[in-house]
Amino acid sequence: MSRRKALIEIIRTGRWREIVLSALTSWNRNQVALIAASVVITWLVGAAALYLAERGEETSEFKTGTGALWGVWVLLFSGLDNPPETAAGRVIAMVLLVLGVGLAGLFTASVASLLIERYLRRRDVSTFEMSDHLVLCNWSPRGLEWIREVHAKIIAEKRPVVIIHDETDEIDLPDKADEAAFGDVYIVKGDPTSEVVLRRAKVPKAHSVVVLTDQREGKHADGKSILTCIAIRNICKGEKQPNVAAECHNPNNRHHLKKAGADEIISSDELGLRLLARTALFHGMTRVYQELLTVGRDANEMFLLEAPEELIGKDFVELIGLFARHRNDRRSCLLIGIQRDDEMMLNPIGGEAGPIKAGDQLILLSRVYLDPSQPLPIVAASKEPGLPEG
Repeated sequence: MSRRKALIEIIRTGRWREIVLSALTSWNRNQVALIAASVVITWLVGAAALYLAERGEETSEFKTGTGALWGVWVLLFSGLDNPPETAAGRVIAMVLLVLGVGLAGLFTASVASLLIERYLRRRDVSTFEMSDHLVLCNWSPRGLEWIREVHAKIIAEKRPVVIIHDETDEIDLPDKADEAAFGDVYIVKGDPTSEVVLRRAKVPKAHSVVVLTDQREGKHADGKSILTCIAIRNICKGEKQPNVAAECHNPNNRHHLKKAGADEIISSDELGLRLLARTALFHGMTRVYQELLTVGRDANEMFLLEAPEELIGKDFVELIGLFARHRNDRRSCLLIGIQRDDEMMLNPIGGEAGPIKAGDQLILLSRVYLDPSQPLPIVAASKEPGLPEG
């Protein structure tokens, strides 16, 4: 009964994948030596047995030692040309034929297990020490485009992506040889509401976690997202925690997701309706939003970067002037607002924003990817990085 419980627990937690991988690794480590030894032993023992059984027969191909060695080698890998003449020899030949088929199957299985091991290792994050990565909970075909966006060519330092889903057969990823964006993508099988599965995906060390709506749950999809957010927050303790962005199927559940620990909540239906309303009033607005939401070379995008120390105390109008002085810089951008704690101020009027404070984030519009590790484009190229001009 205890063995049955252990088996059920292994299946439930998804540990069977690790057990299979460990077994395949152990076998593959010695597979060449094992197959070679099996072939040699079968060949020598079979040749000796057929020689002893057939040595008295004048017309037998196995009556000499060299003849027996050659005959058994051919028998193992291609079958019999001329059968043995004695009853004992024929019985031995039958056994050798079965062993030959078994050795061929063993070789095929070894090659297959090697390929399976390589595939599991390529996509299984449990074999890697991973941190500062991106986690995608649940899967749908929309996830392919999401991966292409977060691994776009314009992004210099691409973060690994870990997908958590309970039906890995549904995840059909392009080969990395065809699309480089899928070269650093890994899969963890399991339910994202399980803390065990989330730990296997190294969620406490992740940079961001995105929770997609599980369409299979129907009207209860937001319930699963809420449970996922709760499980994430239960295992993520300490100062540095991953940002959690959750997709919301029903906008009425936004406050529940917020209470469950989601930092950002996106309702595709709600955003789509608002965009349709804007295009009804102002024609062509879809092209504007498409430009802002597309990650690509020479596509304008919005960035949220923490204000550097040398800008603390300056007002919004002064900051606009600093950015405008370097419009010829390839990295030039426009300052369009400030994020201060939970308050977002877009296009603040007069002194509405006040002086920049420590911890404020600048909302910038730029045509190139703004790397937070580089100085903002408010400094002339000939000056020392990090010091504002004038």
